[in-house]
Amino acid sequence: MSRRLVISDIHGCSSTFKALLEKIMLKKEDQLYLLGDYIDRGPDSSGVLDKIMELINDGYKVFPLRGNHEQQALTAEKDYDKKSFYYFMSRINKSDDLLSKKRKIKKKYRNFMDGLPLFYELDDFFIVHAGFDFSKTNPFEDEASILNIRKFKYNKEAAKGKTIVYGHDPTYFNKIEKAVLKRKKKIPLDNGCVYNRAHKYYDFHRLRRLCCFNLDTYELIYQENIEPENHIILSK
Repeated sequence: MSRRLVISDIHGCSSTFKALLEKIMLKKEDQLYLLGDYIDRGPDSSGVLDKIMELINDGYKVFPLRGNHEQQALTAEKDYDKKSFYYFMSRINKSDDLLSKKRKIKKKYRNFMDGLPLFYELDDFFIVHAGFDFSKTNPFEDEASILNIRKFKYNKEAAKGKTIVYGHDPTYFNKIEKAVLKRKKKIPLDNGCVYNRAHKYYDFHRLRRLCCFNLDTYELIYQENIEPENHIILSK
């Protein structure tokens, strides 16, 4: 039987992502939705994108979304001069492994990120990176909030009674479990996989998991961060 699965913010944690794929034993008949933010902060942004593209090319049903970090990289390349762009990618976005020798985003990565949609609407779920600002006249057209909003309020009428599964905002694991157990209409899925060291804002012991949510059974599967120990995340 096919499954509908959702994995949240991977943030360059390619080893953790691959381990989670093995744990869930992904099959070609499954539908795998990815919530965006594949790049930045972790050690291997290019490895994450390569794995996603490999799955798609191999015939797996993978549906990746755009996250704010993909959007930031694309926008920076268009708006910044060459020196500023390289500084952004290497020091701020921490994804300079996506760049060519000419310090531009490699074409395969740019094309991939540029083609990512903002959300998916299923019969019973909305799948989105950050959420929706239902105070707006057209919440499903407001790209800024879809990619960046935090702590949004659920609107049953606007959401058509559907459950919203989202990432973007690192959420402690017990709160994710509670939302899943109670089948809330808003299910956060970002457990801050990349935060595997002491952090000035978060208790990293309650984070550092990459979560996978089964939309049909409400099973929550996770993989703890197994990335190399040479990167420390100190800020949001």
